[in-house]
Amino acid sequence: RKEFILKYCLGVICMVVTLLIVNQSLHASQVTHISEKKIKKIVADHIRQNISMPDSSVRIEFFSGISDLTIPGKNVTWRVRHDRNEDFIGYATVTIRFYQGDVFLKEKSVRAKVEVFKDVVVASRFLTRKSTIGSDDVKAIKKWCNQTHPNSVAHLSEVLGKTLNVKVRQDTEITRTMLRVRLPVKRGKLVRIVLERGPLMITTIGMSQQDGKLVELVKVKNLSSKQTVYAKVTGDSLVSVEY
Repeated sequence: RKEFILKYCLGVICMVVTLLIVNQSLHASQVTHISEKKIKKIVADHIRQNISMPDSSVRIEFFSGISDLTIPGKNVTWRVRHDRNEDFIGYATVTIRFYQGDVFLKEKSVRAKVEVFKDVVVASRFLTRKSTIGSDDVKAIKKWCNQTHPNSVAHLSEVLGKTLNVKVRQDTEITRTMLRVRLPVKRGKLVRIVLERGPLMITTIGMSQQDGKLVELVKVKNLSSKQTVYAKVTGDSLVSVEY
């Protein structure tokens, strides 16, 4: 009888162990493991798809604390979301939402630092306030930036010939707010009006009724005829009218 009881107990133990193993196997088959590497790839791919820069000009750095995920379900899919105003330059937060079919399972927010390799214009040397920028004063370079500046300048043509409002140290980035557009024609000031018609050219004196930059059209009053015409700014206190 003791042998029977012993065999019975061993049989029960074996059955319990078998059930536990089967249960663990079933549970394991109903979860999805998402590795840290996969999470980073999902986020990086989303950022690169939503930023208007070539992949070679984008650098993404993740913060510590990203760990593997265990999602309770199989055939798991995901959707990636970000803030509507996110420009993905600087510190960006991306949220991954995991689903089984249409059923939401879990979400994970990931924070990353995004830098872009962009063109900027910097001072080649120390520049004084009110100085007019020449070709030897500035240079265009590429640098990694982790923030966007709404007044950033990317091309030399945007600064050459303009006047500085502030002092600028060597290698300092130049922005539009530092610049003052030099106006060759100013409102209320006398201008020389050149009237051209074929080989015929006549000059007279007028008064500008508007501020004007080069090649802009401004309204000027001919002081001789008292007529008001539109003329193109061609130089300092100089406008031309074509007939």
